[in-house]
Amino acid sequence: MSAFILDMVHHNPGEPPFQSRFLDPAHLVDYGFNGQVFKHINCIATFEKLGVDVFPAGTPERKWLDEFTPGIEQQIAAAKAKGLTVFYHIDLFVLPKRLVDHFREEICDPVSGRILLERPMTLEIHRALFAELVERFPEVDGYIIRVGETYLFDTPHHVGNGPIPRIGDAWSPTYLYEETLAKTQGGQVWTSAQVEAYVELIGFLRDEICVIHDRMLFFRTWDIFPDKFHARLDHYLEVTDQIEPHANLVFSVKHTALDFWRHVKFNECLTRGRHRQIIEVQCQREYEGKGAYPNYVMDGVINGFEENAIKKGLGEVLDDPLIVGVYAWSRGGGWYGPYISNELWPDLNAFVLARFVKDPSRSEEEIFHEYAVGKIGLTAADARRFRQLCLLSATAILKGRHCEVFDRELDEAVLPTACWMRDDRLGGREQLGLVLDYLSKNDLLVHALTEKAEAVAIWRQIADLANTIDWPEGPAGGFARISAEYGRLLFEIIHHGWRVLIAGQRGENAGDYDSKELADAIFCYLESWQDYRLLAAHHGCPSLYRGDYFSLPGAPAAPGLNESVSHYKRLSLLGKTSLNQLPK
Repeated sequence: MSAFILDMVHHNPGEPPFQSRFLDPAHLVDYGFNGQVFKHINCIATFEKLGVDVFPAGTPERKWLDEFTPGIEQQIAAAKAKGLTVFYHIDLFVLPKRLVDHFREEICDPVSGRILLERPMTLEIHRALFAELVERFPEVDGYIIRVGETYLFDTPHHVGNGPIPRIGDAWSPTYLYEETLAKTQGGQVWTSAQVEAYVELIGFLRDEICVIHDRMLFFRTWDIFPDKFHARLDHYLEVTDQIEPHANLVFSVKHTALDFWRHVKFNECLTRGRHRQIIEVQCQREYEGKGAYPNYVMDGVINGFEENAIKKGLGEVLDDPLIVGVYAWSRGGGWYGPYISNELWPDLNAFVLARFVKDPSRSEEEIFHEYAVGKIGLTAADARRFRQLCLLSATAILKGRHCEVFDRELDEAVLPTACWMRDDRLGGREQLGLVLDYLSKNDLLVHALTEKAEAVAIWRQIADLANTIDWPEGPAGGFARISAEYGRLLFEIIHHGWRVLIAGQRGENAGDYDSKELADAIFCYLESWQDYRLLAAHHGCPSLYRGDYFSLPGAPAAPGLNESVSHYKRLSLLGKTSLNQLPK
């Protein structure tokens, strides 16, 4: 049995917390988890021993602190009462505004205002942070540290930035496809300053957390870039080989070489180097519907995904002496929706994952059937139909969301299909420009359209299976049916949207549009949206996707698939075809 089977519910930054069974420690214990992970304990540190009153009485900061702290205390008490270990996820550097203002000249860059790792007082402040946390919360078993992102939506009286110098990390398909692909094939992208910063920071955290305070430190190698610490083995070893191993130090590494996408290779850093590792797995896949439609991924996570050149999964590495367990996100990841009220699909993924990690001698399929029969209450025959539905969902998502001929060219090393679908948003010609150009230049547009049509055909099979299964009394059956229909209609929208994009691409290249194809594609696109929106009237239906693209909270919505359809309608002068009813 693995030492650590951890779970975290990652609430959307700045939004109301999810309502989830995975917040209940009893549910985690029942499924086989032995640890629970929370966030933001660092933000209730007062830094009293530094002589600065960062939460003065009578201020909004103090009011926030007094309201937020009891929640932390309740989390710890509830988890401990069920025998779970407790860990807190911390983003560095995040500090109270008043503290940063007080020490600004000693910790910040005078030009940018960024908190700098190399300023001596920066680490002194964090030394005080961990000392206070251990003294106030001795029941906490350790900390999961991430660098690279500092979201402050839930902590309005704090400021922060990542401690590692970063270069060329703009989040854009163009950067990730063109520049990163070229550099990872031919050379070094990260700098000696980044290596030195990682070594200094991890060494400091090791000494403070593992040695002085005898707590666990899980250091996340988190990133989305293929040329940095998380997924490039030479860089991973360049940093970690300089860190002395410790029994309390573990590196946390995603099972995928990039983010939780398909057409991405298994992370080659796993089982390598001098240090123990825990494997990160997402059960509510943020790029694949978040449980709004069927999405069973544990066959791929455990046994290897069908599209990978080297089919490798957790089943091949869990018995390695460097691997100490799994860090799962049962719920959360990403932003926005779709929002779900029924957790069937992430619940299934989390159950199979936890039970497999607890006892890898059991097969994924055996554990799946335990859930289908024992948790849902299906007969053996219906459990087999349910498994067929679930396995089909993995293929349907692969064909509907990705583009095989483009992604194969990336050699499983760069962001697939330009991340054109993200959270509950659908990108269009701007996000898919690189993909469409490649398909056009290589005469592969028909291949992509065929793939999208195949996805819809598989979703019809899934919907038929959901309606064929004799579901026992309870919410599972109704949600399975509505979520299967949700997937079918969403991927019909996607299919017809790609028809519009490809007809538009051809028209732009040829200087003349196939008005008949464009008119039919646009008509079908609008009709699919109308049918899809009707689902919202059904009880338990997840929130719907949108036809614009992702932007951070507070920023204007980015043009997406709807804008592209409107664009090609205008250019092709389709006359009577009206796009006034494009869904928002």
